Amino acid sequence: MSKLIAFCLLMFLSAQLYAAPASFREDFARAGKNGVPQGWKTEGFKWGVPKTVCSIQKDSSDNEDKTVLQIKCDKSTGGIIFDAKAIDLTKTPVMRWRWRVLSYPVNGDGRNPKTDDQPVAVYVGMADGMVSKKSVAYRWEYLTPKGYEGMTTYAKILSVHFITLRDRTTPVGEWVTESRNVAEDFQRIYGVVPKAFALSIIGNSQYTRSNTIAEVDYIEFVPAESSAQK
Repeated sequence: MSKLIAFCLLMFLSAQLYAAPASFREDFARAGKNGVPQGWKTEGFKWGVPKTVCSIQKDSSDNEDKTVLQIKCDKSTGGIIFDAKAIDLTKTPVMRWRWRVLSYPVNGDGRNPKTDDQPVAVYVGMADGMVSKKSVAYRWEYLTPKGYEGMTTYAKILSVHFITLRDRTTPVGEWVTESRNVAEDFQRIYGVVPKAFALSIIGNSQYTRSNTIAEVDYIEFVPAESSAQK
């Protein structure tokens, strides 16, 4: 019996040693300073915060009590940012998250700088030298069609390549789960995979002078072979 136990223990330790890397996951369950999720910071003061409010809210839409991140924009732009230095994109390259929109910006369209508003977008940004920064933004648009990609620059130093994952064809209030291989997207767009990056969740309504609301249930980074799992 002792040999059997020893064998089982050895197999267990071997499985743990060669198992896929642990996933990063944010469930927005703990509020920190100013009510934003613990470990995150408010971003975008000069663009209208505190008119953009990011807060943890209770949600029971799935017939279960849980918490979600809510982003409310009052003719403003802002969000929260997280230093993702602990996430290794060579091991967990796939970002997966669940989100929904409760109200859209009036005639928001990312293809037009004058109406470049989105109820919610997830940004992955890396520093490129001392000043220049490069980001990939996964957007939920209104008029911009799904699958559309574009490039824009903010303050002449932040280059953003945006990818439209959702638009108004998804009904208001419907939860949607997304999965993107961030490492592959950065390699395709910028020719490099970030060694360190920041993760931001942003809402925009300043150009269209709208009031928007969106929510994020969770966000996580997982190995590529786990991306098909829910």
